[in-house]
Amino acid sequence: MYWVTFCGWQVDIGLVFGVAGLIGAIIGIIALLLYIFHRKGDKGGDKIRDIQTQAKLDRILQYIDGLPQAKKEVKEPFEAAREAIADYELDRAMMHLQLALEKADEPEQRAALLIIMGGIEFNSCSYDNAIRYFEEALNIAKESKDIAGQCWALNGLGLIHYYKGKLDIAEQYHLEAIEIAKSGNFDQPKEFLSANLCNIGIVLMYKGDLEGALCHHQEALEIDRRIGDSQGEANALGNIGNVLWRQGDPEGALRSYQESLEIDRRIGDPQGEANALGNIGVVLTDKGDLEGALRRHQESLEINRRIGNPQGEANDLCNIGIVLWRQGDLEGDLCHQEQALEINRRICNPQGEAYNLGNIGNVLWRQGDLEGALCHHQEALEIDRRIGNPQGEADDLGNISNVLWRQGDLERALWHQREALKIHRRIGNPQGEAIDLGNIGWVLMDKGDLEGALWYMEQALHIFKELGMSSEINTVENNIKKVKDMIGKI
Repeated sequence: MYWVTFCGWQVDIGLVFGVAGLIGAIIGIIALLLYIFHRKGDKGGDKIRDIQTQAKLDRILQYIDGLPQAKKEVKEPFEAAREAIADYELDRAMMHLQLALEKADEPEQRAALLIIMGGIEFNSCSYDNAIRYFEEALNIAKESKDIAGQCWALNGLGLIHYYKGKLDIAEQYHLEAIEIAKSGNFDQPKEFLSANLCNIGIVLMYKGDLEGALCHHQEALEIDRRIGDSQGEANALGNIGNVLWRQGDPEGALRSYQESLEIDRRIGDPQGEANALGNIGVVLTDKGDLEGALRRHQESLEINRRIGNPQGEANDLCNIGIVLWRQGDLEGDLCHQEQALEINRRICNPQGEAYNLGNIGNVLWRQGDLEGALCHHQEALEIDRRIGNPQGEADDLGNISNVLWRQGDLERALWHQREALKIHRRIGNPQGEAIDLGNIGWVLMDKGDLEGALWYMEQALHIFKELGMSSEINTVENNIKKVKDMIGKI
């Protein structure tokens, strides 16, 4: 969710824009892995479907090592599962895969089946079940020295823990996959190495280690250029742009995004083009070029609608809404957020649904409809808790705190903000932690606890200085001065 001014504290709207830009990077990683590991053959049916649904189907079946050549008792239920996946009947697919697993006696085949089952659960946001399948696949692959199987299982575990907000664990899984990929003892090790470098770079960025993230993305870029992978190169440039933007270098970020855009257009990758345009729009919004940002997001929206990418369309509508918010057009923002919400519900994207609900809640908050805002934020919180999205949960708690503060319920506002702080500390999000500390300080000031307010604001200032976030440093320094002036008058 994009943040708003809370209790006089100018909360960083940039955190949300960074999340929006990262969506493109994650999709790019998926596309890269599809390119590397896609296996030819009938996937069961030739139905025309939108690009996002097809990407989900392909992602589930990326690693099928040895299964098409398995014995009849394994191959037949596996092929039936492929047909079910092609029809997007995932429960039926799981039933057939379980039958195949019961008959499979070769460890490589068992690991591949478990990885597919983990992919289905991941796709369905059943993260804990997915973890169990990937962990079992990893154990089997390690015992049988199946290098490729180990890499796929580790990659799956890393991505799931990233989505769950457990960044330290995600980092360890990707590091282990990188070490295996560096051994080179399986097909396409350099491509897999590049993909995991991108993954760990995204994790490090969310942890606040921007230098580490930049180093990993630059290493991935070097590999992609060396092996001539233009799509991977464009993806790495997009990730580098994300880090530069977070480091406060919008011009550097813009150059990286534009270079990525040029490559995507040259190789004819419309989805990559749309992602790059969206990222450019995010930077232009932050720079205050709202007309330029709006134009880029509308171009991205046109592409995503043309290629049939509903999730990309929802992201664009959300970004357009954010620009309209900045222009003071709250009704326009609300309209676009509601359109995005409708799409995310249709394609069963609960994370996007919660994000849009939060944005709608913020518009209602700004319009003075506090009960409506509270209702939307609470609904978003229920979704984020159900799917295990701690970053979303922290955002929702912060937004609920905003509403309660406006309603004059300072005790509950303080409780919700402290709960958000606990989550940000647990998942290692220093920027979110600093925002929460500052907001807690302002609530304490309203309660008359000026010494407590000063302590929390100084803690926030320390973190912002470590992150090198100049605009936030100026804001918190001004707030600290206000509190000190109030203390001096007592």
